Amino acid sequence: MEIKPIVSSLWFNKTGPVLICLQIAFTLALVVNAIFLIDVRLEKMNQPLGIDTENIFSLSSMLVTPVEDHQAFMKRDMEAIRAIPGVVDATPVLTVLHSGSARADTYRGVPELNDDMERIANVNFVDEHGLDALGIELIAGRNFRADEIVYLEPGERAYTKLRNLIISESMGRALFPEGEILGRTVYYGEENLHLPVIGVVSDVATAWMASDSEYARGTKYNFMLQPFVERKTGRGNSYMIRTEPGMLERTMPEVEDKLFSLYGDRLITRVRTQTDTIERSYATDRAITQILSIVSGLMVLITALGIVGLASFSVNQRTRQIGTRRALGAKKRDILRYFLVENILLTSMGVSLGSILVYGFHFYLFSIMPIPKMTPEFLPMGIITLYVLGLLAVMGPALRAASTPPGVATRSA
Repeated sequence: MEIKPIVSSLWFNKTGPVLICLQIAFTLALVVNAIFLIDVRLEKMNQPLGIDTENIFSLSSMLVTPVEDHQAFMKRDMEAIRAIPGVVDATPVLTVLHSGSARADTYRGVPELNDDMERIANVNFVDEHGLDALGIELIAGRNFRADEIVYLEPGERAYTKLRNLIISESMGRALFPEGEILGRTVYYGEENLHLPVIGVVSDVATAWMASDSEYARGTKYNFMLQPFVERKTGRGNSYMIRTEPGMLERTMPEVEDKLFSLYGDRLITRVRTQTDTIERSYATDRAITQILSIVSGLMVLITALGIVGLASFSVNQRTRQIGTRRALGAKKRDILRYFLVENILLTSMGVSLGSILVYGFHFYLFSIMPIPKMTPEFLPMGIITLYVLGLLAVMGPALRAASTPPGVATRSA
């Protein structure tokens, strides 16, 4: 088939084709960048967290009337929870993991004060049951012992009583790029506190795992556990409880009832599964993903409707011309091929311009947002999608044109 007559016909009625080409170009640019951003969000939301997410829930216990022996009170709470059928283990924590609330401190692997050698860590407090209660894998060394757990009074500075640490593998590699992690000494503050690493655990995501900042991405597994139980005032103590698989929903009210039976003059709040906690942390990412998906779908739909509209208009305008071609011997497949080739030419011009816009939009987004650079596979995927979309959209009008009978050519206008 000659391409020149098709191009001449498009140029003769160029307003519609030009608008469709521009629409295809902008659709390609916006959709490819939207899909890339969706992929970045999904990858972040699906990153490994390092704990038994599906079987953990948390709660806050706040005392209305303070108790005299808070250490004994906390131990009694924990023993009672751990004795409930279906509970694997439980621990008090400084903050609920992956809730967005966190304590962060800087540590270094050398005695000298050196800002370049300091690494930030998400610090959490647990007792000797912390690893089992959170489902964290110990890959080297040992857990905290019961006699190492320090019960802090309100306002008491933890570092003055800190004697050892358990750190994530990523945190260990950040502090000690070469060699073993277990048994090494971590240094803290101007006091040059010496802290031996007694255990190394598999990577646990930090509380800032939902952040988009480049720094957050670089430190998302810098995690550390310290052997403390802190007596809090105001907002109460946070507990994290791990259950056997399938026992979570049944166990949650039982734990609440048990705590009230031990001491009724308390408030129990923020009772949430860990899955719910994580969903709350990723609420913004989820909303952005949904919005981008809707916008992309609408852009694709509008482009498809534009192609259908242009093809239908072209068929209506050239009905007698098509009939004449049929009368001169053109087969249905020749008419069908004409409109398909015409669509391919329009799409080719649109994606050529759109390919430039894709990277133009991306570099702009890259300059104003903390996102990684786009990988090469997204553009070809977008181009192929638009070619397929264009062919499907034009198929209906093209089949209708191919069905035009030869007798139309002899009808009066």
